Amino acid sequence: MTNSYQTKQPEVDPAIVAEESARLKAIYKARKREDKSLNQYVVADRCGWSSQGSVSQYITGRMPLNIEALLKLANALHFQPAEVSDRLAPLIPHQVKETRPTYHSGENVSPDTEAGRMLPVIGEVQAGAFCEAVDNFHPGDSDEWIHSGGPVSSRAFVLRVDGTSMVPDVYPGDRVVIDPDIEAQPGDIVLAKRTSDQTVTLKRLRREGGSFYLEASNPAFPDRIIRLSEEWTICGKARRKIVEL
Repeated sequence: MTNSYQTKQPEVDPAIVAEESARLKAIYKARKREDKSLNQYVVADRCGWSSQGSVSQYITGRMPLNIEALLKLANALHFQPAEVSDRLAPLIPHQVKETRPTYHSGENVSPDTEAGRMLPVIGEVQAGAFCEAVDNFHPGDSDEWIHSGGPVSSRAFVLRVDGTSMVPDVYPGDRVVIDPDIEAQPGDIVLAKRTSDQTVTLKRLRREGGSFYLEASNPAFPDRIIRLSEEWTICGKARRKIVEL
């Protein structure tokens, strides 16, 4: 049975946000004393974020912590989630707590684990903007999170499918893990975007001779086969569907 978990991020009492950020800031300062090379840019890189802006916002309390951010920061700064947030720690899936890896001072490695991690869930409209700069999606930009159900890279996300182009492989409402850091090969299902109108589509990547195509699984879908041109961008490979049993 594939484990899945999701939560809406409610409004958080400002006093609780201030307390959590103060705890996080204290841990950050303690780690800096242990490792002089540590800074917010290093922490952001360990968390898989494109800049230190998110680190700063969580440390200063300008943005309340969510589960995904707490787990990433716990990995990057070597603390247990309950040390910072009594509010979120009880909500973390049990297997995530058990499989969280340990980091050592000076390591610059990804916080991903073989057991997977929490991912933001976005719709196809949101995905179009996300594909513009695939590393600019930060924790807090989505109010729904779900466990990846397996290993993923730090930039992975979950796409909630709207269209019918991939029926019977993927149905409307299905949630598919998209990983921008896995190179797509012919035969893979990919998320692609057309730059002319920002449309995103889930299709199977095909190759014939020296040309690449996007192919719909649904034989009744209009324009079932699209030749890839410069106006198309592959945003990521579909790794798995999230299935609840």
